[in-house]
Amino acid sequence: MPPRRRGWRTVALAAALALLSGCGRPASQAVVVVGAPDSPRLRQVAKGLEEGLAPLPVELVTLPPYGEEGAQTLRRLRAAKPPLFIALGTPALMMLAPVEKRLPVVFAMVANPYFSHAAWDPKRPEFHQLNVTGLASPPPVAQALKQAMALAGARPWGLLYDPRDGAALEAAHIFQRQTGELGLTGLLEETSGPEGDAAALERLLARGAAVLYVPPAATAKRYAPRILAWGRERRVLVVNGHPEISEPGAILTVTLDYEALGREAALLAGRVLAGESPAAIPIRETQPLRIEVDESLVRHWAGYPAPRR
Repeated sequence: MPPRRRGWRTVALAAALALLSGCGRPASQAVVVVGAPDSPRLRQVAKGLEEGLAPLPVELVTLPPYGEEGAQTLRRLRAAKPPLFIALGTPALMMLAPVEKRLPVVFAMVANPYFSHAAWDPKRPEFHQLNVTGLASPPPVAQALKQAMALAGARPWGLLYDPRDGAALEAAHIFQRQTGELGLTGLLEETSGPEGDAAALERLLARGAAVLYVPPAATAKRYAPRILAWGRERRVLVVNGHPEISEPGAILTVTLDYEALGREAALLAGRVLAGESPAAIPIRETQPLRIEVDESLVRHWAGYPAPRR
């Protein structure tokens, strides 16, 4: 990874702070980061943000995605009029954007901002709520498919998902579209609870799935241990897309690099703090990747070294 350049960012932030101070705001007032739901990956994005925005103070506030508590917390934060809000996660953006129409908002860690209604048309990323801009980061399903094809060839893929989980549903839609575009067989099964997971996985194998994909969704943690056990037993190839699952068994792991995403969001926030209008900044898609390969599984599935006769 190339070294990060801090010089211009420090100058821009210093200028922004001077402007804010001249407007009657304390120069030390923190940028407020609101995130929902709380998770290890959210904390990684926040760490990247804090590094990228230093020496500007950053206040991280995690919000419950449901109920009145989050709305009350937002009212308190908005009353303080921070120089900038940063929303991490789709639930946080969906809570903040409809009520905050004046203070600038930058979002990150949002797979589909057009679902949140802060933006309207993925074909026109320059059209969005005037005080809001940000980074769209859909799950890197296509990258996982392409990377694994280089290792495993064009084998049939299988994905189990819970349709009640928004992240799982999004991953399933991308999986279905991308397998078709790549000429792969993509097999889907639904499960709505732990009691149906095992049978649904067996159905995928019976239908011919030779590669099982673990999506970056909270509900995937229910059945990922079974899939990874099958990977260790060489029963099936496994590709892991979940950043919080590190158990061995996947021939390939392809996830977003969340700290790098946080640093990208900090660069965007620096532009807004320096005086650039969010209305003039189109929404941009970004997918910084973290890729890991299990060499022992690669050797097994590639048939190397050649079996002895």
